Amino acid sequence: MPTRPASGGGGRNVSRREFIRTSAFVGGSGVVGSAAIARAAASPAGAPRSGSGLDVRDFGAVGDGRADETRSLQAALDAADRAGGGRVGLPAGTWRSGTLHLRSRVTLELTAGAVLLASHDGDDFDAPDALGFSTRSDAETVDFAHGLLTGRDLERVAIVGQGVIDMNRRARRGPKPIALKRCRFVTVQGITILHAPNYCVSLGGCDDVLVDGVTIRHAYADGIDPDCCRRVRISNCDIEADDDALCLKTSFLLGRRATTEDVVVTNCRMRSPSNCFKLGTESSGDFRQIAVSNCVFSGRGPDDHDASAAAEGGGIAILTVDGGTIDGVVVSNVVMSDVPAPIFVRLGNRGRDQERRAPGRLRNVSISGVLATGAAGTGSICGLPGHPIERLTLDNVRITSSGGARRTGGLDVPERADDYPRVTMYGALPAFGLYVRHARDTSLRNVELDVERPDARAALVVDDVSGLRVTSVSGTSGEGGGPSVWLNDVRDGVVQGNTTSAEEHGVFLRVTGERTRSVVLVGARSPAAGPLDLAPNLDPGAVTNAADMGM
Repeated sequence: MPTRPASGGGGRNVSRREFIRTSAFVGGSGVVGSAAIARAAASPAGAPRSGSGLDVRDFGAVGDGRADETRSLQAALDAADRAGGGRVGLPAGTWRSGTLHLRSRVTLELTAGAVLLASHDGDDFDAPDALGFSTRSDAETVDFAHGLLTGRDLERVAIVGQGVIDMNRRARRGPKPIALKRCRFVTVQGITILHAPNYCVSLGGCDDVLVDGVTIRHAYADGIDPDCCRRVRISNCDIEADDDALCLKTSFLLGRRATTEDVVVTNCRMRSPSNCFKLGTESSGDFRQIAVSNCVFSGRGPDDHDASAAAEGGGIAILTVDGGTIDGVVVSNVVMSDVPAPIFVRLGNRGRDQERRAPGRLRNVSISGVLATGAAGTGSICGLPGHPIERLTLDNVRITSSGGARRTGGLDVPERADDYPRVTMYGALPAFGLYVRHARDTSLRNVELDVERPDARAALVVDDVSGLRVTSVSGTSGEGGGPSVWLNDVRDGVVQGNTTSAEEHGVFLRVTGERTRSVVLVGARSPAAGPLDLAPNLDPGAVTNAADMGM
């Protein structure tokens, strides 16, 4: 793709094509148009035709979908900037453009019927950022120059209205529709984004952000990506993307570690074969105070093209693998369908942009009120040996898996500490519903794990966990008499009030592991005989039935 060489002093990159176009504009037949723009720009009011603010037609734009409107649209934005701020309106019509540079205190309004159409010529867009530091973060993530609507170091910038941004692409790789870096008081509201080859709403190092009522369709990359952002509200959005629908990141885009914190996501619909809501993968910095609620997820891929290259299969994905700490995440009231792994929580050790590679921490996570159907894979919550996930709670969670596995599988699951995190990274897991490993102070309450087809595996497997609370958990016993719940190397655990269904005739609970100790069973029973399977090599007294203690 042709690009522009970077200009000095942080100014706009200028291509040879634009230089020729500009030269023609100020000479020959372009004099009349240039004079018209100059007259309109000289007036703070700009002789608006459509209510308050500036109308781009007064700066030479025609809206026929054929003319290159870049210069006229930029002139309107610059005129509003010189006037101290204001509103620039795109009326009904199709306005073809390359890179536009937004301005502080300026609102770009796409009115109903307006289409901001990205030029199909890559030379009409600014070249990707030339960073002044080295980073291993993804190139798409750290670039905020190669875009349609761009801005950096701005305040009170807004893109609003009922109009459409059509990126005019049919595959991944290309300019971002919206790319804002180090901006404050950002609003993106009401618009629709179509056919985007790159992250649709890309926010890097931005504070005080509102993204509301945005619709995204045919996105070949991510939907909305706040990266190293603080005080963010995302509400009432409808996102369909090949890659992650909504992805919070803490990449190295600022040349230093930074946080993403104080984020609220609510009342959104998300469809993605990759991850619907994802926290990570890029996780050099910390994540704090994240709340997600009242959302509907779908894991189905697009109907009109193959998106399997981006598919990862997560519904709720909470991941830190580059040394950052996740502390304080609440996810509640989520309904999802056809998501292979409804819950995917991972503490890994990939170690991007770390001087010394070491795992971060993942703690204080609550997931509640989740209903998931059509899960083809297994949900997992996995830390690393010596680096457990801490204080995680699942409450009121119901997962229905497709099932069908004929073999049980053992507990020898690979760690893959430095791998890219995806739901299939461990291979076949020994549980069909949920697999928990390397965790501390984990609480599973009111969890129902069901299966559509008979499956030889347990519903729940817990391995190397201290401080476990399993309360009112129900799940199908493995086909052939296997356990419904399998605990291995569990310390200081309580299993209380759990049952299998009346149709089951297998073991409810299996307990194994030389490190198992202080596990108390309270009312754990199956309607069939033989509800417990205790390994013979357990230490005496490692498992205690409360009934035997007179409790």
